[in-house]
Amino acid sequence: PMYYSFYDTVLETLTGSFLPMELHLYMPPGKNLLLDDTVAHIVGHVYAPSSTDVMMDGLSVTPYPGKPSSEDYEVTIPDNKVVAIWVLGAVLNNAETDVETNTRKFNLGVSEYVRDSN
Repeated sequence: PMYYSFYDTVLETLTGSFLPMELHLYMPPGKNLLLDDTVAHIVGHVYAPSSTDVMMDGLSVTPYPGKPSSEDYEVTIPDNKVVAIWVLGAVLNNAETDVETNTRKFNLGVSEYVRDSN
Protein backbone atom coordinates (compact mmCIF):
# COMPACT_ATOMS: atom_id res chain seq x y z
CA PRO A 1 0.00 0.00 0.00
CA MET A 2 1.01 3.59 -0.58
CA TYR A 3 0.77 6.28 2.06
CA TYR A 4 1.38 9.98 1.96
CA SER A 5 2.95 12.74 4.02
CA PHE A 6 2.02 16.38 4.42
CA TYR A 7 4.68 19.06 4.69
CA ASP A 8 4.06 22.67 5.72
CA THR A 9 6.47 24.65 3.57
CA VAL A 10 6.79 27.75 1.39
CA LEU A 11 6.83 28.38 -2.34
CA GLU A 12 9.33 31.00 -3.49
CA THR A 13 8.10 33.19 -6.35
CA LEU A 14 10.16 34.81 -9.09
CA THR A 15 9.96 38.12 -7.21
CA GLY A 16 11.56 36.55 -4.12
CA SER A 17 8.42 36.54 -2.00
CA PHE A 18 7.29 33.39 -0.20
CA LEU A 19 3.81 31.86 -0.19
CA PRO A 20 2.73 29.39 2.49
CA MET A 21 2.20 25.96 0.93
CA GLU A 22 1.02 22.51 1.96
CA LEU A 23 2.90 19.78 0.08
CA HIS A 24 1.34 16.32 -0.22
CA LEU A 25 3.68 13.47 -1.21
CA TYR A 26 2.92 9.79 -1.75
CA MET A 27 5.59 7.47 -0.35
CA PRO A 28 6.06 4.03 1.20
CA PRO A 29 5.06 3.66 4.87
CA GLY A 30 7.64 4.80 7.41
CA LYS A 31 9.72 6.74 4.88
CA ASN A 32 10.40 10.45 5.38
CA LEU A 33 11.61 11.92 2.12
CA LEU A 34 12.42 15.48 3.17
CA LEU A 35 14.30 16.68 6.24
CA ASP A 36 13.37 20.04 7.78
CA ASP A 37 14.72 23.00 5.77
CA THR A 38 15.45 20.90 2.67
CA VAL A 39 15.28 22.76 -0.65
CA ALA A 40 13.80 20.67 -3.46
CA HIS A 41 12.79 20.89 -7.11
CA ILE A 42 9.19 19.64 -7.27
CA VAL A 43 6.87 18.88 -10.16
CA GLY A 44 3.24 18.55 -9.16
CA HIS A 45 -0.37 19.60 -9.41
CA VAL A 46 -0.90 23.02 -7.84
CA TYR A 47 -3.96 24.81 -6.53
CA ALA A 48 -3.30 28.45 -5.60
CA PRO A 49 -6.42 30.26 -4.41
CA SER A 50 -6.07 33.87 -3.31
CA SER A 51 -7.81 33.20 0.00
CA THR A 52 -5.73 30.34 1.45
CA ASP A 53 -2.37 28.55 1.29
CA VAL A 54 -1.09 27.03 -1.92
CA MET A 55 -1.65 23.27 -2.13
CA MET A 56 0.57 20.96 -4.15
CA ASP A 57 0.34 17.23 -4.84
CA GLY A 58 3.95 16.30 -5.60
CA LEU A 59 4.54 14.02 -8.57
CA SER A 60 8.35 14.20 -8.73
CA VAL A 61 10.60 15.46 -5.93
CA THR A 62 14.34 16.05 -6.22
CA PRO A 63 15.88 17.34 -3.01
CA TYR A 64 19.11 19.31 -3.37
CA PRO A 65 21.93 17.26 -1.86
CA GLY A 66 23.64 18.18 1.38
CA LYS A 67 22.79 18.57 5.02
CA PRO A 68 20.09 21.28 5.46
CA SER A 69 21.27 22.04 8.99
CA SER A 70 24.81 22.97 7.87
CA GLU A 71 25.66 26.67 7.53
CA ASP A 72 26.85 26.36 3.92
CA TYR A 73 23.84 24.35 2.62
CA GLU A 74 22.14 27.30 0.89
CA VAL A 75 25.43 28.37 -0.76
CA THR A 76 25.52 25.07 -2.67
CA ILE A 77 22.01 25.47 -4.11
CA PRO A 78 21.95 26.87 -7.65
CA ASP A 79 20.01 30.09 -8.23
CA ASN A 80 17.68 28.69 -10.89
CA LYS A 81 14.45 30.58 -10.48
CA VAL A 82 12.66 29.08 -13.43
CA VAL A 83 8.94 28.52 -13.48
CA ALA A 84 7.57 25.97 -15.90
CA ILE A 85 3.87 25.33 -16.25
CA TRP A 86 2.36 22.63 -18.42
CA VAL A 87 -1.36 23.01 -18.95
CA LEU A 88 -3.87 21.17 -21.06
CA GLY A 89 -6.98 23.24 -21.67
CA ALA A 90 -9.06 25.25 -24.11
CA VAL A 91 -8.34 28.83 -25.17
CA LEU A 92 -11.43 30.86 -24.20
CA ASN A 93 -10.80 34.07 -26.15
CA ASN A 94 -8.66 35.53 -28.92
CA ALA A 95 -5.08 36.31 -27.94
CA GLU A 96 -4.14 39.93 -27.23
CA THR A 97 -0.61 41.19 -27.83
CA ASP A 98 1.04 43.49 -25.31
CA VAL A 99 2.96 45.99 -27.47
CA GLU A 100 5.41 46.92 -24.68
CA THR A 101 6.58 43.38 -23.95
CA ASN A 102 5.59 41.74 -27.25
CA THR A 103 3.88 38.93 -25.33
CA ARG A 104 0.54 37.34 -26.06
CA LYS A 105 -2.08 36.73 -23.41
CA PHE A 106 -5.35 34.84 -23.38
CA ASN A 107 -7.72 33.11 -20.98
CA LEU A 108 -7.34 29.37 -20.69
CA GLY A 109 -10.00 27.03 -19.33
CA VAL A 110 -8.50 24.05 -17.47
CA SER A 111 -9.73 21.41 -15.08
CA GLU A 112 -7.35 19.39 -12.95
CA TYR A 113 -8.09 17.87 -9.61
CA VAL A 114 -5.92 18.78 -6.66
CA ARG A 115 -7.19 17.42 -3.36
CA ASP A 116 -9.44 19.77 -1.38
CA SER A 117 -9.56 22.32 -4.22
CA ASN A 118 -13.29 21.88 -4.78
